[in-house]
Amino acid sequence: MTTARASHLRLVVTEPVAPVERQPRLRFRQVVRLADGEAFGMQAEADISFEDTFRPRHLSDAAHPSAAGWLGDLIERAGRLAQATGAYQRPLSISAPMAALADKDAPMAAEAGAARAGILPQEIRIDFCDASVSALDDLALDRVDAFRRRGFRVGLDARKSWRTPMGARARMTFEAVRLDPSRCEALDIPMSRLEVAAADGIALIAENVRWRDTDKLAELGVSFALAPRADS
Repeated sequence: MTTARASHLRLVVTEPVAPVERQPRLRFRQVVRLADGEAFGMQAEADISFEDTFRPRHLSDAAHPSAAGWLGDLIERAGRLAQATGAYQRPLSISAPMAALADKDAPMAAEAGAARAGILPQEIRIDFCDASVSALDDLALDRVDAFRRRGFRVGLDARKSWRTPMGARARMTFEAVRLDPSRCEALDIPMSRLEVAAADGIALIAENVRWRDTDKLAELGVSFALAPRADS
């Protein structure tokens, strides 16, 4: 009988990743209208997200901000940075944590963050990821409307999915949709959905595109882009 030996094998222990314990760093990227290159606001991008910092123990830790608190703080930081750097293009777009819609205090926290920064809610567009909107089903638009009633603009982040039904109410609610056109087919996003949204005046904002793609994007109803790249 042959005895198999595996002396060269060793157990590798994967250490848990420590939560991030710092405030996010922000940068602004310009959104432009593809037809003429005119500015159409700015996107405030954070280098870490709420999900990067969250651990189950934080649910009972009063020192750790909730999704509502994180959103309010992010709005405040973005507003202060925009004023300090003279970045006055509007709207100033900010991505909400996935859990923000499930937190009933989030609209109030967002409004408080804007007030602390001395910026009007009307200057800010809060983008909610499609997964968080579609997960709440019928409650989703009511939760989104709570932000609109406080003066905020709202958008849908459909870069990773677009399952949110775009019925009449949704088309009247969201003023913009962020998407990655190169992934639309992989995500099974029907072109008719883009056409309907564009026809109702929703700004479709493409990411990861080049200026030379302008005509092709126009055929899809995409008229805006986030920092489109020039050919080198």
